[in-house]
Amino acid sequence: MKNIYFYYCALILPFAILILLMNNKYINSWVFFGLIIFYTVVYRTYIDGLRLVSKGIIKKSEIWKIAYNGSRFQYFKELYFK
Repeated sequence: MKNIYFYYCALILPFAILILLMNNKYINSWVFFGLIIFYTVVYRTYIDGLRLVSKGIIKKSEIWKIAYNGSRFQYFKELYFK
């Protein structure tokens, strides 16, 4: 996932779908809340980790480490701007 446009699409599209489902009342607020937690903790960690792995910054075995030790902020510039 070296292409930054695909990366931003992978970040924004699922969130937009969740908002659309909530606005059209296909899911209730509790399901929406649960899916937002899943999006932020699991999905975003995995997508950010894949981007860092494809850029050669971390190893694939270190993807889940960025969720709990704050490494996402350490790699902020590599994730969002380069």
